[in-house]
Formats: sequence, structure tokens, C-alpha cells
Amino acid sequence: MIRRLTDWLLARFIHGETNPADPEVRAKYGFFEGWFSIIGNLLLSAVKFFLGYALNSVSLLADAVHTLSDVITSAVVIVGFHTARKSPDKEHPFGHGRIEFVATLVIALLLALVGVEFARSSISRLLHGNNVSGSVLAGVIMLFSGVAKEVMARIAVDLGQRSASSAILADAWHHRSDAIASFLVAIAMIAARYGYPSVDAVFGLIVSGLIIYTAWQLGCSAGSILMGEAPTPDLVEEIVALALGVEGVLGVHDVAVHDYGALKAVSLHIVVDQDVSFAWAHQLAVLVEGEIRTRIGGTVVVHVDPTDVDEDHDALLLQAK
Repeated sequence: MIRRLTDWLLARFIHGETNPADPEVRAKYGFFEGWFSIIGNLLLSAVKFFLGYALNSVSLLADAVHTLSDVITSAVVIVGFHTARKSPDKEHPFGHGRIEFVATLVIALLLALVGVEFARSSISRLLHGNNVSGSVLAGVIMLFSGVAKEVMARIAVDLGQRSASSAILADAWHHRSDAIASFLVAIAMIAARYGYPSVDAVFGLIVSGLIIYTAWQLGCSAGSILMGEAPTPDLVEEIVALALGVEGVLGVHDVAVHDYGALKAVSLHIVVDQDVSFAWAHQLAVLVEGEIRTRIGGTVVVHVDPTDVDEDHDALLLQAK
């Protein structure tokens, strides 16, 4: 169902372009997800702020800030994709895609500070009392908000998987954490209505913890990529399969992937029959580079090894099955 909804949205707003290996199409995915999230989050956060102030609810105000922080994260996605579209230059031969990871680190820090502040407020209310007005209507509205955020999360997951974008997937995780927080706040609103106002402060503390945890996850993810995170096993398997799909390639080893956001720099060794000519071995390398570049994008460098170059490679060699 979500996939069909995503297909309809893509057809409606970006004319159904579906090749994420194309940098322009990938950027359109990022722009669409970012603006879709910003508009939805602005509407939801406005409603939550209004109810939070009207009911004096710290958990609802914390959730409103959490939703508003999603706007900032989505803006980072847009800026990241926009900057990543810039052509490589002398100072940045692999493009500018990593700017989205740097910006995400900054957002993660700000988000953590917000979480700590709301945790402090929640603890104070637990210790000194909490005068919050409960509302069944507010609880129902928050349940609706949670459902809306989960739908946004699933659309973002679908787009992130299609485009292999860690930024979009991080935004999806942010949406999902907000959905969970909305469900908790809904329970707090209803509990306060029936004489249990302290539930609001308890759930405010839980939401604060969720905000801090989200910040930690985003920060660790972005920092790991900037430090040279290893490619996922699925990506390595895909690269190996593409290389082995070229007739004449007997094995693959030493696959390396450097993530520059919109661009990935891939290098690998292929093993070919030692009796083939130098020209034919070179042609096989060119074919492998083309296959990987078409599917994954970025730059690809292939080193050719003859079958008897080194017996130690036998332990590393990924043979065709």
C-alpha cells in the first residue's frame, strides 16, 4: 500500500522518474521527501504547540519541538541534496555530498540540547507538582498525529531504500520516533483528564529520552560515514554480483566503497584467466566499471588480476556460483 502511495506521489510531483542511479532523479527524490516532510511537520507542530500551551502540557510541548526539529532535519536533507548536485571542483574532486553529514552532526547536537532541557523540565514537574489540563480531544488529535507521522516515515523509508540515501532514511527514523512520541503523549492527555496529571511529566521524560536517543543515532550515523564507514554487506554483494555478471570475470575481491553522499567511489579487483590478452582484460575491466556505474553511480576503478597472481587470494576470492 505504501509503495503504491509513493508511486502515485512520485508520478504526481516528479513525473514518475524512477531511476535513482541518475543523480538528478536522486536529487528530486531528496527534494520531494524534504518538502513533503516540512509541510506536514509544520502543520502538526503548530497544532501541538497550540494544544500544549492551552493545556500546560510539558509532554505535548516536548513533542511539538520534536516535530519541529523534523522540519530542520528535512531542510538539511534538501540543502544536502542541493549542495551534492554541485559539480566536483579542484578542492572537492569527489563532489560536495558529505556536507549533509556535517550538517546532520550540528542538528544532532541541537536536538540533544532540546531533549536535555525538556528532561530537566519534566523532572522538575515530577518533584514539584504538575498542573496540566487533560483532554480526550487532544489525545485523539495526538493519535491522529502519530498515524500521520508513521505514514510519513514509511514513505521516507521507501524513498530512502529506492535511492540508497542514508539522509532520507535518517529522516524516516526521525519521523518514526515522533510517531511513537505522539502515541505516548495521547495516553498522557487522556490520563490527565481522568485525574493522573503526573503521567504527563513521566511521558515528557520519556519523550525527552527519545529526542536525545534520536540525536545520538543521527550523530553516530553521520560521524561514522565521515570517518570512513565500511559499505554494507548488501552493497558489497550487489557490486560483486554485477562484476561476476560480466562474462569472463572469474572472481572478485578487495571491494572498497567511499561514501560521498550523492557520489560513491568504488574500487575492486577482478580475477580473469591468465591466458587472455592485455587488451581483452582491459575491456573486461571497462565492462565491469560500466555495469557498476550504471547501477550504483559514482566513480568506479577496477584492477585486473590473472588467475595465478597470488594463491593467498583464494581465501578472499568470491567465486561465481
